[in-house]
This record gives sequence, structure tokens and C-alpha cells, in this order.
Amino acid sequence: MTIQTLTNARASRTAFIAAWCAAVLSACSSGADTTAYVGATVWDGTEAPPIEDAVILVDGGHVREIGPAADVSVPRSATEVRLDGKWVIPGLIDAHTHVQSWMLTRLLAYGVTAIRDVGGVLDSVTVLRDDVGLGSTLGPRMYIAGAMVDGSPATWPEAIAVTSSTEARQAVDRLMLLGVSHVKVYTRIDEPLLRAILDEAATFELPVTGHLGKVDAVTAARLGVTAIEHLTGIVEATVEHPEPYFRAHDDFFTGWNQTERAWPMLDPAAIERTVAALVGAGTTIVPTLVLHEAYSRLTDQAYVSALDLRGVPDSIQASWNIPDLVRRARLTADDFRAFRRSRSYQDRFVRLYQRAGGRIAAGTDTPNQLLAPGASLHDELRLLVRAGLTPKEALLAATRESAALVRADSIGVIRAGGAADFLVLNTDPLADINHSRDIQWIVFRGVLYSPENLMARQ
Repeated sequence: MTIQTLTNARASRTAFIAAWCAAVLSACSSGADTTAYVGATVWDGTEAPPIEDAVILVDGGHVREIGPAADVSVPRSATEVRLDGKWVIPGLIDAHTHVQSWMLTRLLAYGVTAIRDVGGVLDSVTVLRDDVGLGSTLGPRMYIAGAMVDGSPATWPEAIAVTSSTEARQAVDRLMLLGVSHVKVYTRIDEPLLRAILDEAATFELPVTGHLGKVDAVTAARLGVTAIEHLTGIVEATVEHPEPYFRAHDDFFTGWNQTERAWPMLDPAAIERTVAALVGAGTTIVPTLVLHEAYSRLTDQAYVSALDLRGVPDSIQASWNIPDLVRRARLTADDFRAFRRSRSYQDRFVRLYQRAGGRIAAGTDTPNQLLAPGASLHDELRLLVRAGLTPKEALLAATRESAALVRADSIGVIRAGGAADFLVLNTDPLADINHSRDIQWIVFRGVLYSPENLMARQ
């Protein structure tokens, strides 16, 4: 470590200690319940230009006021935290997770202050959601599907398997009673079952999202599915004869691998028609490009060694068991070459979708193989930019668009009355999306944390 590096590290640590002490003193001082974050450039998560020399007043876990220093007065009793030269952006939202308890503070350490969870062990995830909501467990805000709803036999043991319209409706009723935010259908749900699920979910105003297999994306969207996960159903919606793909999804890996290989063979004009149909239906796409990238590079040691896995315990990394996954998925060197060829075509679809005015939300599929909680969302932002989005558009996918997907208007944006969930960055993320990783502090529910402190809370 150089002298300059040591000096910078000490300065950063000293600044954090000073701000933390100020916040503690604020909480203990009569009449000093407001914290003023002063001097940063703030991008508030909207189309508005950044606010220079901004003031954010935080009170009781919410933003009381935000604006230029010339327009916002700092109360005399407020604790002031200087952020000169810093950037502030809304807390990030991972729109596709399968949360486990070990992930929670690690997600926060990477600036992920809310997650949209799309299926896990029903009892565990609902208890975890409740513990986080009550404040007994520190973790991001959780919007959950509970368990996936699948055909029978279910692809994964934690899913709810249904064989009839009656069972499909009962599954939605069961999830509704547990207070889920959305319903997630899986690969073996066919069109009749999907219709029943959508009809029952509409009764409770529950949005339905799909990891599709036996229904194409355009049909699903026109029936009422609000979001498409992993770009599933796109191939089936674009080819002239989708039936072989539907049959392939009788086996999960056969179906996944066959569609992953198919992207270079899709007619460009047909792809544009699929884009237009999905945009016209108001469908949100959660492409999880980082999942497609990781799956195409499972055996690429250079790729694996470059990943940020600091937040993944050794026991979890061991459980990923990449050789076993390759064996179960029956993958060959030719498959990996084909998957990597498909990546540019998937990127092109995302680019076309963005330019056509479609909604894109940033999700990861963490903590599946090579998808580290928190770190993988920053990888997704980078891949969205590589696909053709601007840094601002990518950040909107991880803030405003993901918030809209969970029907929450107080997160994903920094506004008066909204949640005090925001990140303090050292550098401008609108100039370079990689700067989203350069997090100085996380403010979550109005409380100031450092990434190092959160990573240490295990």
C-alpha cells in the first residue's frame, strides 16, 4: 500500500467516523431529529437533470426536502453531513432475486436497498420478509412472490405444482393470504393454467410475472402477464413454429438450452414485430443479462476469477458446484460457444426494446451460480450499457423501472416524502456506469452505513 493510498483510506475512515458520530449525537439531542446531507450532486432517479450543490433533509427515515442549496434552508438544529464532491443516487433495486438470509446485509453493502424476490421456500421467504419489515433483521425492503407456481411435476421442489384451473386459482389464493406482492409463473404453466392464474390474480389486483416455457411472450403479455423474466418466451414468440420449443420445456435444461442457442437464427424483422407487440402490451422486460453471461461462461476461468465474490461465503461458493451443474444441464463445449454467440443477439433485443420505449428493469437471479448478491446487479448495469443503454437508462432500470414493477412510488427516487434510501458515490455514475460501484456510504431508512460495516455484519 502506498503512502497516498494509506492517507486516502485514513481520510475516508475519519470522515465516516465523524459523520456517524454526528448522526448519533443528532439522535440523542432534543430538537435535532433532522440530518442535512449537503454539497453533493444529486441525480434523483427521474429524467430531471442532476441537482448541483444539493441539500437533502432527512427526518424519520424519509426525505423531508430536497433541492439546490439556494432553495433549501438547513434547520439550525439539524446535523449536517458534508458531501462536497460526491454524487448521490437512489438506492438500487434488484428486480430478480431468490433471497436467503445470508444475503441481506451483503446486498445493502453494494447499495441494493430493495429487492423483488421471485420465488423461494414459501415459509422461509415470508418469515424473512416479515422480520425485515418489522426491523428485527437488517436487510433491503422485500417485495416477494413467495413460491413460484408451476405445472406438475414442478421443476423445483419449492414451487407450488398445479394440474388444473381450480388448483391454479387455489395457489393464487394461498399466496394472496400470505401478502405477496406479485405472482410468478414458471416454465410448465401452459395457456389454460395461465388464464386461470391471471383471472384469479386480477381479483386481488396482483401482478403476474413469468419465467415462460409453454406459453410465448406475446401471448402471455396479451393475456395480462406484466413482466417477462430472463427474456423467456421471446424465441417462441418470434419463430414461425414454436411447438418444438414448448415441448422441449418438459425438461428444464433441454428447454433452456434450446432457446439459448436459438437467438442467432431469429429473423430480424420478426424480432422487431415481437418487440413492437410487447411494448404495445406495456410489458416490462427483466432480461437478467448477467445470468445469460454467466451461463455462457461457467467453465471460463478468466471470467470466474474476475468476478467480485467477496460477499459470497465459501460454503455458498462450494454449493454452486459448477461441474455438477454442467453435468446436470448436459453442457458441452459446443453449447458454450453457441451461448456466447447468442449474447450479442440478446443484447440487440434489449437495445431495440429500449429504443422502442419499452420498460426494462434490472435483475440478476442471485444467488444462483456465479451471481453474487449486490455485485451482480452492478454487473447487470454494465451489461445493459454494453447492450446499448446509456448509464442513465441503466440506472433507471435499477431504480424507477424496478420500483414501478413492485408498484412502489416512494423508492427508486429521491423526493420529498419518499424513503430516505440513497447512495453516496465518490464519482459520477452518469459519466461511467462502473462508478456505481464506488460507494462511500449507504443511507437506508434514514440511517448512515458504510459498505465495510455492512459486510462485517454477519
